[in-house]
Amino acid sequence: MQFIQLKNIHYRYPDQYKSILNGIDLVIAEQEKIALIGKNGCGKTTLIRIILGDLQASQGSISYPVHQPVISYLPQDTKVSASLAVEDFLLRVAPAKYEVISRLRHLEHKQELSEAEGLALATLWHEYHSLDLASWEADVNSVMLEMDLMELKQRLCASLSGGESTRLQLAALLLEKPDILILDEPTNHLDLEQIRWLEDWLNAYAGAVLYVSHDKSFIDNTASKIAELADGKLEVRMGNYESFTRDQTQLKEHQLVQYRQRQNLLRNLREAAQKRRSWASSFQPETRSEGGGAVYESIFNAARTQMQQARNVEKRIAMLNERYAVERPSFEKPRKLDFGQVQQSRKELLNISGLCFSYGGSPVFSDFYLNLGSGERIWLSGANGSGKTTLLKLIAGELAPDAGSISFANRIRIGYYRQDLTELDPRLMVRAYLLSSGREEGQIRTLMGCIGLKDSLIEERIGKLSWGERAKLQLLMLLMGEYNLLLLDEPTNHLDLKSREMLGKALHDYNGSLIFVSHDRAFIGQVSTREVNVDRD
Repeated sequence: MQFIQLKNIHYRYPDQYKSILNGIDLVIAEQEKIALIGKNGCGKTTLIRIILGDLQASQGSISYPVHQPVISYLPQDTKVSASLAVEDFLLRVAPAKYEVISRLRHLEHKQELSEAEGLALATLWHEYHSLDLASWEADVNSVMLEMDLMELKQRLCASLSGGESTRLQLAALLLEKPDILILDEPTNHLDLEQIRWLEDWLNAYAGAVLYVSHDKSFIDNTASKIAELADGKLEVRMGNYESFTRDQTQLKEHQLVQYRQRQNLLRNLREAAQKRRSWASSFQPETRSEGGGAVYESIFNAARTQMQQARNVEKRIAMLNERYAVERPSFEKPRKLDFGQVQQSRKELLNISGLCFSYGGSPVFSDFYLNLGSGERIWLSGANGSGKTTLLKLIAGELAPDAGSISFANRIRIGYYRQDLTELDPRLMVRAYLLSSGREEGQIRTLMGCIGLKDSLIEERIGKLSWGERAKLQLLMLLMGEYNLLLLDEPTNHLDLKSREMLGKALHDYNGSLIFVSHDRAFIGQVSTREVNVDRD
């Protein structure tokens, strides 16, 4: 059953001369899991806002073949900060029902009631039964059980981890009983165990799901259809990302063969038309008096015939170009990142011995040991909250250990990528921030193109950039720093698929050493040479 159909959707922002969406067609049907992919800034969020009704398309139509569906949306990078318990947060999805339940609980917990309060309690019980709030509480308990939240029901929402917060928000969406779930980067800030849980949950979910993700493994494990947005056009294919890229490559290669064949045909036709036109044009009417009437007529008729043939060939060329055009397939120009050759010691770069560290009296590390050799690329694994980011901050010198030692080799230069992007001052101009690296502006602009940042962004304030653009900006500073030890905390968050693959290749070729945190399995497999599990160590 089809829930929603988008036909010939166009959209142009008022302050832009070029449309960001051009002729988008998309059908979302029951039980489909559609992965919406594309570069940062290509228009994915704009398309979602049009589906949600937040934006009105400049052209095109949205139809609902059966009925207008209920659509629930989980935006990117939102964390529940409400000072409510998990159970209360879910009950409040229906505010009127929650108000009755909340007041009822308040009066029931009183040891003594006044006459007015007793009457109020009786009224509330009447409302409780008439509104069938027992069923509502049962629905909430059922969803908490499904989303593995029962043990957290009394926990304050503000104290939840990123993965727990994501599960809570999904539970709240399910209580709205949506026909379509729209999820924007749902795997951000989830650890591997939580990502696998989300994969299993999505595969078992009976409704339709449209989600934005740049996690290749997650898409391969969950998507039934891929929708790639590029240059304002949407290409939709059945299957996962691996099959999509394989089919897309084969299709473009086939289109390129067809395009070359067409160009050869057009070139031959143009040559044939030119030869006929040239021969016909070379005929001189003045030869009539010299050559005699019969000869003139035979030559004249042949010239006229050749000229007509030339026109016919030219008409065929025009028809092929207008009605049966074969366009040259577009191949994305390959971009390459290069961290350059850095000075590297042959000895041990880093040694952590007997490290102890606590947060607020709670131990995070106790007698922790780690060594890093030259050229090693260590992946720090472990559940959210196990101390991976804390360890990077200790190595970077942003935190001091309670006990133990952290020693480095001589001439070590450390570059640190923070997952929260707090290094970036939103008030600062991009040009000023990048020039602080000491590089020339011309070189900076070249590197911006390599990493996929538009040249015009150099005139913007950092606060106006998208999250993906900010992530690339921080990576660009690392690229220009000539560091021989990189500390990367979730470097693939906010990056599109192509940028993740490009970064993975650059780090694989990097001759320096690396300690990184990531939950992108494709990226981990591409970069890591050794795993250190913080939970175990």
